[in-house]
Amino acid sequence: MYGVNELGADIEAANPFIIFAPDGTCSYNVTRTKRGFAYGAILDMDFDGLLATNNSMPNGCGYSLYELIDPLPDDKLIRLVSTTQKKLGKDQLNQLGKGNHFSAIYYVKDPISGEDTGRRFVVVHCSGHVGVDFLYYPHFWLNQIEGYHIIQTPHDDVIFLEGEARELYLKKYEYTNQVNADNRDVTMKDIFIDQQEWRLLEKITHQGLRKNGKLHLTGTQIHDGIVPIAFNPEEGLIGAKINPNLRSEFLNTWEHGQRVKDLGLYNALNSLNFAPHGGGYEFRFPVEYFNIQLDPKGINHFRMRFKGDGAQLQFKDFREIRNFMTFRQKTPLIQKLGETHLIKILYHMPRLIQVYPPHNIPGGNY
Repeated sequence: MYGVNELGADIEAANPFIIFAPDGTCSYNVTRTKRGFAYGAILDMDFDGLLATNNSMPNGCGYSLYELIDPLPDDKLIRLVSTTQKKLGKDQLNQLGKGNHFSAIYYVKDPISGEDTGRRFVVVHCSGHVGVDFLYYPHFWLNQIEGYHIIQTPHDDVIFLEGEARELYLKKYEYTNQVNADNRDVTMKDIFIDQQEWRLLEKITHQGLRKNGKLHLTGTQIHDGIVPIAFNPEEGLIGAKINPNLRSEFLNTWEHGQRVKDLGLYNALNSLNFAPHGGGYEFRFPVEYFNIQLDPKGINHFRMRFKGDGAQLQFKDFREIRNFMTFRQKTPLIQKLGETHLIKILYHMPRLIQVYPPHNIPGGNY
């Protein structure tokens, strides 16, 4: 809002919004954090042609969901993956098993009977990291293009794009998004080629742009097919179908429904159907005190203290805090999804085996 105001755009006419999914959480990307963006949300930040969603740093990250054709018996699948994962390449080493990026084979169980359907799905969740620097730091290739604007704010520089600069950026995003999806197919070929047939069921972007850049999905999903929602590795996934969810029936009874109308966002939200992409993170212990210290350059450090522990902890960035956090558990998120009717559960997907590149640390390294 600070930067848009500096450029003289009509904020009131644009009526931008952010709406969070039930797994809305913090971002560990320092630049994104300084610019004020969290994770697990849909952002509308288009100001009469002036694009601002690029500041939330889209990168085309997403899931690809595959089904094994006539799958081998489970014991043979496990032996196959244990052998083939050793030949995964450097790019996959930087992706899988690190942070919340992973690949795994899952049982597919009926959510009502609990019976094993005999089907086996594979999920590859990552970005190929192709072209990400161009999307994250457009100043080094767009700053001489007409329509490029950079505004200094008290916390971090923000960039606004219109005209030619906007179109070039959106073309780069589309290329990056496609290459990332292609690279997930490459990972599947590296694991299973000549050993096990498979077919691609879905490819879903949950860290990307929609509607010509007007919307940015940050860790949430809009999709017509099967949507995998990931929890921690021990709890597996669910396969879901997104219901028509932000409809009048919901908005008229939602505790924030009147506020949506007062803000003039009823029609905008009434056209959205979305779901979370995972459980997000939470602190391992109840937090008694949390403080963010700012200086003219932005966030300087964080201080926090857990309940029942007199020690005050200090961190320079979120990656240090990560050691004190864990994935949110499956049950509370499923309960919230049930209350809001965002999804219909199609399958429960316990993990059969997780795929790790060589020399990586199962569960992630930080």
